[in-house]
Amino acid sequence: MAPVSKREITIDGRIRRPWALASKDRILAAATAEIASVGFERARLTDIAHRAEMTPGSVYTWFENKEDLFRAALEDALTSQIALNAAVHDSDGYRDSWLLQVLTLIPRNTQDVEATDAQMLLIESYYAAWRDPKARKNLLKGLTSHLEMYNTILTKAQAEGHIAPDVDAEALALLLLAIPTGLSLLNLAGLPRIKDASWPNIYQLFRNFLKS
Repeated sequence: MAPVSKREITIDGRIRRPWALASKDRILAAATAEIASVGFERARLTDIAHRAEMTPGSVYTWFENKEDLFRAALEDALTSQIALNAAVHDSDGYRDSWLLQVLTLIPRNTQDVEATDAQMLLIESYYAAWRDPKARKNLLKGLTSHLEMYNTILTKAQAEGHIAPDVDAEALALLLLAIPTGLSLLNLAGLPRIKDASWPNIYQLFRNFLKS
């Protein structure tokens, strides 16, 4: 096998030109916009390619099918949102609280004024995984990974004595994931968002309850 040129990089086992990454980002952005607009079931690769101002063939150079593209778009949206949330909470001096570390995993933060890509794609991914076994196979890995992030924070907090030892950390992780998921669904359906000023007292009560 010929050596990889300095002008080429290996991504997902394939040799690519570095500037090709820009096309992947365009496809992911277009997929996010299309799926958020029409839903997973109605989204078509041809329409996603049109949004990205590329050919359908260009999409297939990066992704095997719509399910593979949706999974990548979800992971991209979540990664971006988590990084943004971490920056917001760090600037507010919250980084030492395990409960506020959990907040970095939520699909929006106090500075978001409207539904985020992560919020919309998470809800759509749960719906798609429920309705479509093929989509479930591809999406479950990403959803499970998100849940494991909660598990990691809670297990560490319990080991440090911040959470009572008789609390089931895995069940708590699932519950804490379900709360923002359910709230996102309500918000996207048009019901009001909980006011940011209401959350500090809720956090404090929740933290005290888990430590008792």
